Amino acid sequence: VLYYLVRVEPFTTLAIQLQGGKFDHADRMFSDISATWNGVLEDMSDVKELVPELFYLPEALTNENSIDFGTTQLGEKLDTVKLPAWAESPIDFIQKHRMALESEYVSAHLHEWIDLIFGYKQRGKEAVAANNVFFYITYEGTVDIDKISDPVQQRATQDQITYFGQTPSQLLTVPHMKKMPLAEVLHLQTIFRNPKEVKPYVVPSPDRCNLPAAAIHASSDTVVVVDMNAPAAHVAQHKWQPNTPDGQGTPFLFQHAKTTTSSGGGTFMRMFKAPAATGEEWQFPQAVTFSVSGIRSQAIVSITCDKEIITGGHADNSIRLISSDAAKTLETAYAHCAPVTCVSLSPDSNYLVTGSRDTTVLLWRIHRALVSNSGVISEHSPRTGTPSSNSSGSSSILTEKDRRRRIEGPVHVLRGHRSEILSCCVNSDLGIVVSCSHSSGVLLHSLRRGRLMRRLDGVQAHIVCLSSEGIVMTWNESKHTLSTFTLNGCPIAETQLSYFCSVSCLEISVDGRSALIGINSLPNGGSYNNSLNLHMTKSGVVDLDLESEETNEKNRIDVPSPSLCFLDIHTLQVFHVLKLEEGQDITAVALNKDNTNLLVSTSNKQLIIFTDPALSLKVVDQMLKLGWEGDGLRPLIKS
Repeated sequence: VLYYLVRVEPFTTLAIQLQGGKFDHADRMFSDISATWNGVLEDMSDVKELVPELFYLPEALTNENSIDFGTTQLGEKLDTVKLPAWAESPIDFIQKHRMALESEYVSAHLHEWIDLIFGYKQRGKEAVAANNVFFYITYEGTVDIDKISDPVQQRATQDQITYFGQTPSQLLTVPHMKKMPLAEVLHLQTIFRNPKEVKPYVVPSPDRCNLPAAAIHASSDTVVVVDMNAPAAHVAQHKWQPNTPDGQGTPFLFQHAKTTTSSGGGTFMRMFKAPAATGEEWQFPQAVTFSVSGIRSQAIVSITCDKEIITGGHADNSIRLISSDAAKTLETAYAHCAPVTCVSLSPDSNYLVTGSRDTTVLLWRIHRALVSNSGVISEHSPRTGTPSSNSSGSSSILTEKDRRRRIEGPVHVLRGHRSEILSCCVNSDLGIVVSCSHSSGVLLHSLRRGRLMRRLDGVQAHIVCLSSEGIVMTWNESKHTLSTFTLNGCPIAETQLSYFCSVSCLEISVDGRSALIGINSLPNGGSYNNSLNLHMTKSGVVDLDLESEETNEKNRIDVPSPSLCFLDIHTLQVFHVLKLEEGQDITAVALNKDNTNLLVSTSNKQLIIFTDPALSLKVVDQMLKLGWEGDGLRPLIKS
């Protein structure tokens, strides 16, 4: 561990302590990937195993702290680790190293390594036959330190174990089973893994889908759609069953939400909107609130794992928890001094971050609902953290416990921005909050302590998102660039889009390897003309004088719009494009939990579901083998 991680604290200090107050000789330290590879393969005394950091931490290969490790016998100063020819940078090496570790080849042979290290080939005749025999003192139980009477011999034995290492405990005495091939694991057949097999399916009766949508959430049995009127949004809760054929050529079941028909928009709504169009309309429950203008609807809506909706953009600077079945306000929380401009939930729905025009980002804790219809707090409920009076003894105490606030906080006030927050995101597994604003760039805060950890120098962003692997992805509207960074602020990749396109939606796959962007057209450059240097030629043709036009020609995304682009998150190279029809600008996208289905809302009020139709047949086949019969299969069984 200290050999590989000597460039990173606290391992630098521990390495010095291990060597008696100084570094080991430079020739014996970790300096070259190729030399270490050859040493492990050829040197009988070199039995090092790789540490996890060499699959995710590029800083383990660079001398970020400018430490003097000494000079080799050839006069070379020891610094950054030399990489193989196939690695362009430490970040590139770590990414490719990780891909190799998680490749199908390694998966197919992983059980063989387990047999050698932890299994039946660790000891005995099988170990001898596999050339897997080590010095006897490294094996568990072969030496009892306490029974060595000579203190010099005892110390020598302890030092030998410390420096040479120990063989792990033997866990298995029979061969380990082989890992199942990836193609046979149905829930891993995501649209990112098999994009060319993905087909579009338009949900019928789009007028009953509550479109166009500002936000969509797809669970295993429900699709929640929030329309573009957010925060005073209509909410529809549809039933569906993904990857289950309906018997009519569609690889999923979809049942529209219950609605009421009306020929008018209602007296109250006519006060705020134009008169309703003639003809029958499908009415969905609507949240009653006063909204603030100038805030993008998609940025102020987030849907929890419990299918409840959190909204910002209210005139009273609040955030609200709204039910998806009746659009009723379950709870209201106050803490910002200005309207909330963006909200985002962690993937597990345990944490919420909100950004505001007051330049702060607030972190909240979200508690899951124990009983769906209990503890409902109206929109006039007291502020979060404000105690309510108890006048009925123990019964009131019980009521307060039942009515424990669903939105707890704010847990932390995250500072550092100097203007309105444009976008924010949070990941509880990584313990990181990422946010961006016009004047302060991109900031990373600690979820645990609320401290500012890092500012991405010189990075301007209008949308930010965070992958499960710890990669920050940003979209800059002014320069029309997509960029990725490590959590330590190192640039990974950058690509540019045409100035006549815009990114409307940005999602990252559940495995953190791929990104999905929704691209819409901008007529004549749209609202972004003010960010370009435009010159009118004598012939009246507009000339776009872009400094990056030549330098970034190689790293451009040139795709039709509207479309959905699949990108490799490490290189930002497009590996697949789903083209939509003209006029189908994308307003919202959603991936189901296992990323086997992609739901897309368009501006012409269409709900399109992209999925691999062959996957549903494989799921049915597997269920039939298990003796399962459900409503989704009855049409098939009857036929």
